[in-house]
Amino acid sequence: MIKKFDEILKEIEEDLMKMADLCIEQTENAVKAFTNGDIELAKQVRKKDNEIDLMEIEIEDKCVKAIALYHPVSGDLRELMTAIKISSKLEKVGDNASKICRILLKSNMKGERKNELLVVMKDYLVNMLRNAMISFKNRDDKLAREVYEMDKRLDDLYEQLYRSMISKILEDPKNLTLATEIIFPAKYLERSGNIVASIGDRVVYMITGERIKEEELEEKICNEDKQ
Repeated sequence: MIKKFDEILKEIEEDLMKMADLCIEQTENAVKAFTNGDIELAKQVRKKDNEIDLMEIEIEDKCVKAIALYHPVSGDLRELMTAIKISSKLEKVGDNASKICRILLKSNMKGERKNELLVVMKDYLVNMLRNAMISFKNRDDKLAREVYEMDKRLDDLYEQLYRSMISKILEDPKNLTLATEIIFPAKYLERSGNIVASIGDRVVYMITGERIKEEELEEKICNEDKQ
């Protein structure tokens, strides 16, 4: 029996919300593993990243089949294209969580790496992602625009952390390894913020047909991935 188009859209929406929840869990666990020096948790996060990859493939497949079967136009087509974009962006957020754990697993340092700003950045990013997905689910373009603007604060937090780590290195060169290892996870969180901001932009487009500054964000993300 062929499902109704509305049922397929609802199913895709539910899949995206589950994927976002997993990305939030992965991000929280990645920072927890890193700051606590928890090797086993880091390994779990790395392994679980495969689930996010599979979810992206499944969501894209459902969207493509719905387009082929129902030939949607206008708002319905924008919704399916947005779902494909969001799943791709969520996969990148999951990748960044995995990369944070890779830093820990490759490190020769033992013990904790406590840093208050890193935890603040993580909490802020998680809040951004939750709001982005709420804006998608509720078709709330005002909230989606707020998510886009929230990224500026995360950039500021990263700059603050970066400066504090450089200061520690200048105070004592022995802090070089620890400070450097803290900077990299912070950078991955900042990159994820850029990605989540672009989700907000996509939601605005889905609802209104208008864009904010998607092209600017995509270029920034692409350049960072090459670093």
